[in-house]
Amino acid sequence: MSIEAQYDQFISTMNQSIANVDPYLAVKIMYLERKLPDASPRVELDIDYNDGVDLERKREIVRFRYGFPIQPTKHGLTAVGRINMGIIEEFAKDKDVKYITGKASPSSY
Repeated sequence: MSIEAQYDQFISTMNQSIANVDPYLAVKIMYLERKLPDASPRVELDIDYNDGVDLERKREIVRFRYGFPIQPTKHGLTAVGRINMGIIEEFAKDKDVKYITGKASPSSY
């Protein structure tokens, strides 16, 4: 099997494991966690919620639990902070979350 086919299979497996998380974001975060283990990556996380969810309540829960600055969006919330895969997995378990995507970069020291 070629390396390209192995990568496609890996991404497919990730989609099955955490279906509501962008697999490319997850790969980037895990790469940064291993490359720079002393600090979680800086992530701009876009959390899209199902219709009818009280976004203000979700915003308060995220702010209280994690302390991230939160901005409302049309269909969800944007959180910014040092976010690792464990936190993203916690968000993904929320039955109200439709999809999680975003951008990850190394944290400043």
